[in-house]
Amino acid sequence: MVGQQSEAKMVNRWLATFHRTAPQWTRVRLGQVANKEEANLYKVILRWADAIFLEDGEVNIVEGKLRPEPGALGQLEAYRDLFRVTPEFSAYESWPINMILLTPIIDLNMVELATKKNIKYELFKEELWK
Repeated sequence: MVGQQSEAKMVNRWLATFHRTAPQWTRVRLGQVANKEEANLYKVILRWADAIFLEDGEVNIVEGKLRPEPGALGQLEAYRDLFRVTPEFSAYESWPINMILLTPIIDLNMVELATKKNIKYELFKEELWK
């Protein structure tokens, strides 16, 4: 849980530093629920992106990881697909989608994997930006 809190803080600080004026949502539920009565049951199995923001006519989906791992790339690809079927975002379903892996660590293997999957590997060490 501590790692998730630290990742959320990193994402929030990055958004405030670089995308302050963009419409944005954090801890975003993605996907559909069968019906409103069962929505609480689905909270456990639905997917949650760390952040989504809109900028320059594009949707940006962000996953923050203190330690980037290959699974994060699959998460972003799933979020991209689920975004298009999430009722709350139907107004943006035809917009181009960018996937962003936000991390404080340079991992050249992960950079290469992300590049192959058209995922932006974004480095953010807060002390660099103070």
